[in-house]
Amino acid sequence: MVSVRLIKHLHHNADDLLSLVSNVEDYPTFINLISALRVINKRDNDNFEAEAIVSYKLLRERFKSKVEIDRKKRTILVKKSDDGGALRTLNNKWFFYELSNGSTAILFEVDVSLKAFPLDLLVQKRINKYSEIIMKSFEKKALELYEKISESKIDFIKEIKVLGI
Repeated sequence: MVSVRLIKHLHHNADDLLSLVSNVEDYPTFINLISALRVINKRDNDNFEAEAIVSYKLLRERFKSKVEIDRKKRTILVKKSDDGGALRTLNNKWFFYELSNGSTAILFEVDVSLKAFPLDLLVQKRINKYSEIIMKSFEKKALELYEKISESKIDFIKEIKVLGI
């Protein structure tokens, strides 16, 4: 299994960013690696399964995941569903922390492995690159949708240490 942990500072409101990441059905419109995504087995707006098709060059794989959103804690947890498709394992976590100037620290963690050995090797080699591509897609979309929070100077390293990130 491959693990990635990214911490990003975005000059947007934490609740806006949580809403952006929670709106999974829009992913194909701004994340090039995701060619299709639909919500299935919806228990409520914050607990559902999603089926995605991920495409990279000539590869195309389907997988299903369970999504749990906690708006009070500002977290999103994603796990492989029982019928995970191409996935052997998936644990994906998003944490949104409001900083002193109103901007947001995002902690993104993902552990993933695929059932097909050749594809799993490909993912292991490129997971950092894929994670950065996905994060940059969210950053760009946030700039399109939301007003930027003041870019007043803060000590980002100090703030994330205080938060325990």
